Amino acid sequence: MTNERYLIVSYFVCAALSIALGVVVYLALRRSFAGVADAAPGKGLPSMLKRFLPCGLVLPALFGFVSVSYQSCDRTTYTEIVASRGYLVAKNQEQISSILLYILFAVVFWNLVVLLILRFANGGRDGSKVRQLDD
Repeated sequence: MTNERYLIVSYFVCAALSIALGVVVYLALRRSFAGVADAAPGKGLPSMLKRFLPCGLVLPALFGFVSVSYQSCDRTTYTEIVASRGYLVAKNQEQISSILLYILFAVVFWNLVVLLILRFANGGRDGSKVRQLDD
């Protein structure tokens, strides 16, 4: 396989991998998040949170994928980029690392949302669910 073909194939494989990882994380978290989202105050907030969760996990994975640039200080043209297979492999590894990092940030964000939901689920009273679990 030529380096040009490797670049094209690996680019689409990494794009598919980013979507797949976002979906896998969503599938792993959806049931527990739905249970917490149901405790959210308001009528429309629980369903809105459940609808935003898939986008809030898949889109950051895609953003991580597209955040990596193949151009660098010493490689600016297409010919220079595809000249080295090692450089292409390093960029693929950087893409995968970036995808995982962005998914991690998304999960931390949704954890903060869960903490806010649990904090305000009882209307801000002191007897919140978090403190009841500690007793």
